[in-house]
Order: sequence, then structure tokens, then C-alpha cells
Amino acid sequence: MRLLLIRHGETADNVARTIGSRPPGPPLSPLGREQAADLATTLAHEPIVAVHSSRLRRAGETAVIVADGLGLPHHEVDGAHEIDAGDLEGLPYAEALPRYAGTMQRWWTDPEARIPGGESGTEFTTRFRAAVDRVVAATPADSTAVLVSHEAAICVWAADTARNLDAAFSRTHGLRNTGSVVLEGSTEGGWVAVSWDGEPLAH
Repeated sequence: MRLLLIRHGETADNVARTIGSRPPGPPLSPLGREQAADLATTLAHEPIVAVHSSRLRRAGETAVIVADGLGLPHHEVDGAHEIDAGDLEGLPYAEALPRYAGTMQRWWTDPEARIPGGESGTEFTTRFRAAVDRVVAATPADSTAVLVSHEAAICVWAADTARNLDAAFSRTHGLRNTGSVVLEGSTEGGWVAVSWDGEPLAH
């Protein structure tokens, strides 16, 4: 199966460069809505039967615009939300990222490490994997599964899950607004990343 993990469109938090992980979160900016409309055009060639998203506002709005543009249903999925920033919520990137992203890097060797006031690697991986599994289970095998989620959640889960990615890759690759990570495989057989933010990857 082909699985697309797509970051939501731009929000005011993205422009201000502040950490925002808690629901409901900010809406899309005007540019974010344009990005979502463009995304619908980009995905028109994919065999998609539904567009899934996290329950956070920005992901839901992105998914609805895409779904409406393609004439498809939209479904929210429990567990697909952003990695909980805990005590770092609302802080500027410059102040929060060493502890936020730094803890995520520790998860490669210590999955029980916890973001201050937030979640551990084991807690995040368990709930996000379950969300992906629900999306995959609801998608016919000959279709493309689509989940609109959040940058940290997508990057951490995909880099950890894909057989051809590793910790070094995860330290140097982010995801732009409405950018995607494309994986191929299955829940049972595992996943391989075939592209990251538009760049093809070697298997």
C-alpha cells in the first residue's frame, strides 16, 4: 500500500515560530488555505478514497479543503495529533527546540525519555502507530492512504518506522507546510520511505 503522511498548511504559530501542540490549536492562515487548495490539485492523480486527519483544527481544515477539492469524505482520527510539548507549549522555537526536538532525538536510544510535562517516546509511538493502522485498515489495498498530521509527529514516526531511515536522517530532515512523507508497505510487513518532502529516497 502507498501511505501519504502530510503536514497541515501554514498557521499563525508557524509564522511566529512558536511551539503549539495542544488542541484545538490555531486555524490555517490565508496562505495555509491556499496551500491546502494547491495540495488538492497535487493529489488529484492519486487513487484516494478518503482524507484522514488529526483532530487538531489546522490538520482538520487542511484535510477538509483537500477532501472537498477531490469530492471525497474526511475523517478525523484519534491519536494522530502533534507530539505533546508539555511545559514548552507556546514558547519560541529558539527557546523550546533544544528540549523539544532534543528529547525526540533521545528516543532513538531511550524511548522512555519524556518531554518536560509532555509525553515519552513510547507513549507517542504507540498512539501514532495505532492511528496510522486505523487509516490503513480503512483504505482499500489498491488505494492510497492519506493522513494529514503535524511536522514533529510525522518526522519522528516515519524516520523511526521506515526500514531505510535512521537517527542521522531524522536530525537533518524536517517537513514544510503541506509537504509529505510517502511510504510503501503494510502494517504487517513494515514500511519503506520512498520520498520525503518531494525528494526521492533510495530503498
